[in-house]
Amino acid sequence: MTDQDKRQHLQHNSTLAVLNLHGASLQLADSCYQLNEMFKSNPALPGVLIFDGNSFHSMVSRQLFLEIMHQPYSKELFGCKKIRKLAKQFDMGPLSFSSETFIGKAVEDSLQRPDHLVTEPLVVINNDVYLILDLYELLRAHAHIFSATVKTLNTEIMHSTLLREKLEQANKEAEEMARLDGLTGIPNRRCMDEYLTNEWQRALREKTEISVVLLDIDFFKVFNDTYGHQSGDDALARVARCLKKQIHRPADMVARYGGEEFLIILPDTPVQGAFSLAEKMCQHIHELEIPNSSSNISPYLTISCGVSSIIPEESIPLDRVIHFADKALYQAKHKGRNRVTIMQHPPL
Repeated sequence: MTDQDKRQHLQHNSTLAVLNLHGASLQLADSCYQLNEMFKSNPALPGVLIFDGNSFHSMVSRQLFLEIMHQPYSKELFGCKKIRKLAKQFDMGPLSFSSETFIGKAVEDSLQRPDHLVTEPLVVINNDVYLILDLYELLRAHAHIFSATVKTLNTEIMHSTLLREKLEQANKEAEEMARLDGLTGIPNRRCMDEYLTNEWQRALREKTEISVVLLDIDFFKVFNDTYGHQSGDDALARVARCLKKQIHRPADMVARYGGEEFLIILPDTPVQGAFSLAEKMCQHIHELEIPNSSSNISPYLTISCGVSSIIPEESIPLDRVIHFADKALYQAKHKGRNRVTIMQHPPL
């Protein structure tokens, strides 16, 4: 039975046991390379269970692992190390449920988590067997139940047009919420991946250029240490709003890439146009005058940007444009931060 068929049979009293659960697991003694290969070989895998012998230890989500490995020098430090070396960073106490938990109850509890954990996958326990549930799978199931309930109500309340419209709008908003970052309100990583894939295919067909800007808030870890995580969350939200104001074309997108990183997708845009936009973003973020006494370069919060541009070809993988933007971002930080650097494919 396909995932779509499963959702067709969902009811208000359906439990987590009927959803698509993942059983990928590794041991603490295994290497981070194995973990990386597991995520790489299965793009739909939301996380990996980590065991210490027969005892469950923790769960590593795809998003958390990518955030850690995108930090400077992380690949060199942890690439071939045992998972045990990263265990403390993974041990965040994942939210766990019995497989007999109602889907609605699981959604309610999941959305009460802190903002930085709200998109993390869930651990489902079925007869002492540990499994992983993607939050977005849970939200899709809940949205389908909600939609089915709407249809039932529509049949029963044929003359209540206003109520029907409100319920349909609520269902649409629930679907949209699953594509937005809970903290900043801008598109999340999953939404960004889908959009970039679509725009890449369009640029491939039309042989047009596509540019991306990968940016990172400078010294954000010490900012959090100095001012606290609540101030850090407030700063992330203000930065996201500021970045969103700088784009004016309907096709452009600002998305939260992970942690303190953001990605701007600019279809049909040459590299110089992307560079100019990134410089303007740097300026406007600085003009927010968010105090950052821990910064070595400015009394205010700043960002560093890496710009990459490419005309897609069949032989070029989709992630190449982000790969070069990431390299450009590393150069921007290496050169002193609060600046924009460019790296194209092929490099200039």
